[in-house]
Amino acid sequence: MPVHLFVPARRYGDPSDGERRTGAVELGEGMHKGEVLDGRFRLDELLGRGGFGVVWRATDTWLEREVAVKLLLAEHAADREAVGRFVREAKVAGGLSNPHIVTVHDYGRVADGDGETHYLVMEVVRGRPLSAILKDGPPDHGRALAWMGQVCEALDAAHRSGVIHRDIKPENVMIADGGDRAKVLDFGIARLLTQSTGLTSTGSVVGTVPYLAPECWSGGTVDGRADLYAFGVMLYEVSTGRRPFHADSPYEYMHKHMAVTPPRIRSHDPALADLVAQLLAKRPADRPADAAEVLERLRRIRPGMLRPDDPSPEQLRRRADQAWQRGADGRAAEAVEMLLKLVPDFARICGQADPRTLRTCHDLALWLARDGSRGAAVELLEALTLEPGAAPEARADLRRDLAHWQREAARLGPGERRNLDLGVLLGGGAQGR
Repeated sequence: MPVHLFVPARRYGDPSDGERRTGAVELGEGMHKGEVLDGRFRLDELLGRGGFGVVWRATDTWLEREVAVKLLLAEHAADREAVGRFVREAKVAGGLSNPHIVTVHDYGRVADGDGETHYLVMEVVRGRPLSAILKDGPPDHGRALAWMGQVCEALDAAHRSGVIHRDIKPENVMIADGGDRAKVLDFGIARLLTQSTGLTSTGSVVGTVPYLAPECWSGGTVDGRADLYAFGVMLYEVSTGRRPFHADSPYEYMHKHMAVTPPRIRSHDPALADLVAQLLAKRPADRPADAAEVLERLRRIRPGMLRPDDPSPEQLRRRADQAWQRGADGRAAEAVEMLLKLVPDFARICGQADPRTLRTCHDLALWLARDGSRGAAVELLEALTLEPGAAPEARADLRRDLAHWQREAARLGPGERRNLDLGVLLGGGAQGR
């Protein structure tokens, strides 16, 4: 698997790929494969180059371990803000310990003929940035929610240590260990919670514009809830394949972040849509209190996104009511055919164990019985009484109807034979679990 590591993504105003310099800089500040940095770190492979630095896979010859070395570009070595960011990344990330935060081992600087070379030494993470994964389309939603939970763990650890990241986005989340682990990187513009402004001393916003919370634009107090807003943008993106806002300029992004409510996402679980909407609240006070709360809510969410043309649960319920009315009007066969088509949609959109899905299966069993398929109805009712998601009241109704139709089947015979399996009806999940 390719290694993509610690290369800061461009922010608005950074050079484009076509503007990046070639020659020695492309090889990493004039350094070449095999050279030893600061008498210790042998540069083995150039991994990439970003707006501020180049990254090498290297070997720590003292400890005999593989590391990643990020070198500050020479063009920024005299820039106090760039150097400060570099040192800050070392201090901030180096003081955080969490399996979902990339570990910084060391910081150093080496004097040379042109000045100084600043470098960071970090763990090597083999994987892909989440941004690269998203270019292939929305990932498996269950796996994506697991990644987002791990990002929440990283944010919780940082916030508890008094650090806000200020640049949460897919480019700064590495998916490693074969897709099983997310790691947050690039704490270069992080701030302590006691440093509350969202603006630089020159009045510029700090961060990446599509993910910036409203308070970052207005110069208001910035705390961990700004990271949660950016996390909400990212959660929207991994769930739908698109960001909540699209704009052609920073000014347009500012307007949308501060004044426009994004479309609500369509999830199998309304709790996810509720969480995303709250994370993207304009006022920090209206967002979740902290990353720990977000993590707990994420753990309870059932994954799965609706297609654009999927009916809503309310529309499904109205169709089920129409089917019931057909049966009540003496057209039991029509009711059965309608419900046979509706049950899989209920299972996919509402969930296999959702009360609305189980109620529709119960309706189907009753109209099967009235249509003469008493044996099939009994089999379906028996399976439903064993369904672990059934509420006590629903289970009592099922047992009552089961007993009634067992007696009718014994008295009148099973009737027309139908091969109905609850697991198949629900999309392969209920009886086969």
